[in-house]
Amino acid sequence: MSDLRAESRVIDGGPVVARVVVRGGGSIGARHARVFGQLGADVALWPVRPRPASSTSSGPGVHTPAHSSGPGVHTLDDSAGPAALAAADLVVVATDTGRHVADAVAALDAGAARVLLEKPAAPSRAAAEPLADHPRAGDVWIAAPLRAHEAFRHLLTHLPEIGRPLFAHVRCQSWLPDWRPDRDYRQSYSARPDEGGVLRDLVHELDYAEVLLGRPTLLGARLEHTGPLDMEAEQAATLLWHTDVATVTCRLDYVTRPTTRGVTLHGPHGSLEWDLTTATVTRRDADGAATTEAFPVDLDRDTVMATQAHAALELTPGADRAQRHTAGAPATLTEGLATLELCDQARTIS
Repeated sequence: MSDLRAESRVIDGGPVVARVVVRGGGSIGARHARVFGQLGADVALWPVRPRPASSTSSGPGVHTPAHSSGPGVHTLDDSAGPAALAAADLVVVATDTGRHVADAVAALDAGAARVLLEKPAAPSRAAAEPLADHPRAGDVWIAAPLRAHEAFRHLLTHLPEIGRPLFAHVRCQSWLPDWRPDRDYRQSYSARPDEGGVLRDLVHELDYAEVLLGRPTLLGARLEHTGPLDMEAEQAATLLWHTDVATVTCRLDYVTRPTTRGVTLHGPHGSLEWDLTTATVTRRDADGAATTEAFPVDLDRDTVMATQAHAALELTPGADRAQRHTAGAPATLTEGLATLELCDQARTIS
């Protein structure tokens, strides 16, 4: 991991370490705090409420043991938190989805230089309006760690080689109870109809598909609320959309074993497949000959999040699009809101 102090401010000839406040002390907040701390930042963790130790979810079908927030990370209480926001170079908002907007607005109003908001930005596009209309909305990142995968950046670079028009199938299918084996999935945010469900939980797939293929026009959607899981939020969603360059099908669900996650893209000159479970990209030419490249670093979630973290501090959301993609930067607020609009449309027409 590179050190954030390399690009820190310099005062009186000495470096000043980047100041990061992580709002929310759950598993994802603790991971953000640890990763920024490992990069050399001065990290303050400001929990919303005490959290018991548990396993942490690494996403669909993957779980890892719980970790502490790490050395160099100090914890704030509510008396010290507001002042820390004002002095922060970056505030990471990793609270419950229903309070994302309020916590992001509070950080901006306090004077934080930038905000990195966990996905999704809000439960719906309408709920995000106070943040979208904020005079400092341009200082907000939306977490999108799949963009920081080396395999994804490889895919983005080589996509033109298979030609156009394209057909793509995006998939993220797993078994929700496996995400956090020591916790009843019915008690998780994923099962809540107002904060969870696959459209909100797996919105990263919609984000990277838009980066690869352009802004979608939704043609059809089917959401499934019934199935093997005892929960109110949707257990599965199947979407169909088109862009200027592609027709896309997308399957998101909590009800599949074994896990499958990735995208397959077909064009007149061959195909590309990104398999997230194996961290590989396979290229097939027009005759079917296959070449596979592996990106094992993508299997280390902390390394991927460190790439995103570094970019979130080094760049601004207004940086050039190509520069952001090369660095593995998060999504901009505008991009994050676009995926919320797609989710809202899917709920409307399903």
